[in-house]
Amino acid sequence: MRPASLGAPMQSVVVDEVDADGAADVRPAPSRWQDEGRRLGGWALRRPLLAALTLAALVGLVVAFGLVTPAMVTAQERRHVLAAAAFPGAVQELDAGPAVRWSVPFDETVPPLLVGDTVVVVDGPDLQHRSLVGVDVVTGAQRWTVPLAADPSPTQVRCHELGGRLVCLAGEGPPPDQRDLAPGELPPAPAPAALLVVDARTGDVLASHHVEGRVVAATTLGDDVVVATYWWGAFAVRRIDPMSAEVVWERRDGAAITVPAVGDVTLRVGGGLVVATVSGSTLVLRAATGEQVRPAHRTAGTDETRMLEDGTLVRTRYRLEAVGVDVMSELSTGEGQPWLTARGVPVEPEVDDHLSGLVFTSGALAGGPLVGRVSAYRPGREEPLWRAFAPAREIAAVVDDRVVLRVAGALVGIDERTGVQMWRRTFGLGLGRAFTDGVHLLLERTTPEEGATLVALDLETGRIDWTAPLPDGSSRVLQLGGHLYATGDGRLVALR
Repeated sequence: MRPASLGAPMQSVVVDEVDADGAADVRPAPSRWQDEGRRLGGWALRRPLLAALTLAALVGLVVAFGLVTPAMVTAQERRHVLAAAAFPGAVQELDAGPAVRWSVPFDETVPPLLVGDTVVVVDGPDLQHRSLVGVDVVTGAQRWTVPLAADPSPTQVRCHELGGRLVCLAGEGPPPDQRDLAPGELPPAPAPAALLVVDARTGDVLASHHVEGRVVAATTLGDDVVVATYWWGAFAVRRIDPMSAEVVWERRDGAAITVPAVGDVTLRVGGGLVVATVSGSTLVLRAATGEQVRPAHRTAGTDETRMLEDGTLVRTRYRLEAVGVDVMSELSTGEGQPWLTARGVPVEPEVDDHLSGLVFTSGALAGGPLVGRVSAYRPGREEPLWRAFAPAREIAAVVDDRVVLRVAGALVGIDERTGVQMWRRTFGLGLGRAFTDGVHLLLERTTPEEGATLVALDLETGRIDWTAPLPDGSSRVLQLGGHLYATGDGRLVALR
């Protein structure tokens, strides 16, 4: 019996292009292209008008594609760069180390400022030839330049965002130290500072005025600027309309200055108040009128007064107890009774999503078991919600349900609700400022081995997700809007 047949054997078949008569065209590709070119040329000779229109249409499509595509990419990038972060004060999420997008030269003594989609820096070869420079936040392209006048010498430049506009004060540097003057000698009167209002988008100067006195601090209040000036024991705080230079109110206080060489002078605005701190003294003024606000009741001991970022006024007093000095702080709106009295000094986190509603303090009875430990208070309760076990005086972040403490070269993550320690990450020396994208804690770090780097820690677990070196020459990181920038060697570098 023969085996069953499996069918006809398979054969190799060559498949190729064929001519109209069925014969395969086996010529090389260049020859076939030449024939097609001759046919196309013949068609163009027979129909020149149609050929010209077709060619023009093709050229137009190529040009349009070349123009529209970059514009679409830039528009998409602009939407991404200007998109909102997880919460105000956060940066956009970084799943990996950021790359350099652009860099521009700038004067590192004047902090850069983001106004809308324009980054404003100060640049120039020397103090007499400085300019305000506006660059596109997306591309880094220069948009405009506004020269600063040489008289007065723009040694000190302070810029602020005000209603989408740029307000800058440029004037002389710090006053001379009284100890450098001969007996009876008075220092020369300072030249008035220049006050400029600039359209941040176009660079148009909308207003230009002068402010009397040497400007030592400035901030914004509504549509106005608040300026602190000093000269020879006379300290003044003024609220000024920057468009007209009209003084809304002025408060003078010579007693607040004890040393002519003014050091750290700060101005803070919030809660309807203006708080000016200079030489260890504090002025608390009503923002509407400039009238001085005094405590609702006298407190014993030595008081320190300051304003928190949210406008809360803090008055801290020190009481001498049998075993040491007890520290108590009263938090209020500035007038009336305090809404919270807490042991220790209030601590403001470096980054905060402001969802916890907690008030944090550090320090307590000197020599006691609670000294140098962070406590969390709930408004309306006299006793703390919890006290951290690890000794710490600084809070790096309060985000979601994590409170991250700085503890002697380490970071400790604790549960916001209970104060229980969840993780600890030791770095040693070299930790710098902290930022967050809502998922990671982003930290400056400088070590001899790695140089300047940016480290990302998972807020939930403390795990290091990535480490990225800063650009060559950069040593610090700052935040403008929802993005980070590296600075160093006189350059501002956009990280994306």
